[in-house]
Amino acid sequence: MTRRKAGAPSPRPPPGELDDAAFFRFGHAVAQGGDVVPPRGPQAMAGGDDAATLARFISLAVPRLSAPDATAQRLLAEHGSLAGVFAAAGHGGAGGGQWPDALRVMLLVAHEARRRVQEAALRAQRLLASGPSLHAYLHTVMAHERVEQIRVLYVDAEQYLLEDVLMGQGTVDHAPVYPREVVRRGLELEAAGLILVHNHPSGNPAPSDSDIVMTRRVIAAAAVFDMTVLDHVIVGGGRIFSLQAEGLL
Repeated sequence: MTRRKAGAPSPRPPPGELDDAAFFRFGHAVAQGGDVVPPRGPQAMAGGDDAATLARFISLAVPRLSAPDATAQRLLAEHGSLAGVFAAAGHGGAGGGQWPDALRVMLLVAHEARRRVQEAALRAQRLLASGPSLHAYLHTVMAHERVEQIRVLYVDAEQYLLEDVLMGQGTVDHAPVYPREVVRRGLELEAAGLILVHNHPSGNPAPSDSDIVMTRRVIAAAAVFDMTVLDHVIVGGGRIFSLQAEGLL
């Protein structure tokens, strides 16, 4: 790799493209001298801890940026939360054009590390007794997905997690579920039970009639092989709906 001589000007991006610092000036007024004016209004309401954490990521990934705090506030306002920013990075920085690769990769790595830590915590305890740990994990993996996903958490006879399997994904309001495939994977893992999970991108976690019908079909198919459906959890709008807790299982 050729090193740039000290004092030489930084190369300009090709016409129509933005360098990392220019990307972050989207949506901001630019004062004389090129300084970014910090955002006002809803941005000021973003959580301080999240903003500080995100600003640190931005500073590390894009050290040339002169206003990481203002940028962090703006991204939090655009995507609602730090988790929303992580999810947006996974979607290629949707909502603000192409993100700087360094920041996007850093956020993806941090998000995956967080998921792995939460999964490790789940494996150390019985799944149905994990409560908040399970809910936090499910929010991390699917709360900000734009289409419906179906996941199945397979457990052993003592309800310890064997595997979290992404069974399929569909559209904004539907994802296909095949009871035969759910049971087949359970037999491969020698699972004693399972928890169905899916998300509602609409934000309303209440089950539809088709959700309840699908659950009953999986229960019937699993029962043939002495597998128990312990719960069906729906994630949406920052909330969790448990069919088991609501007496709908």
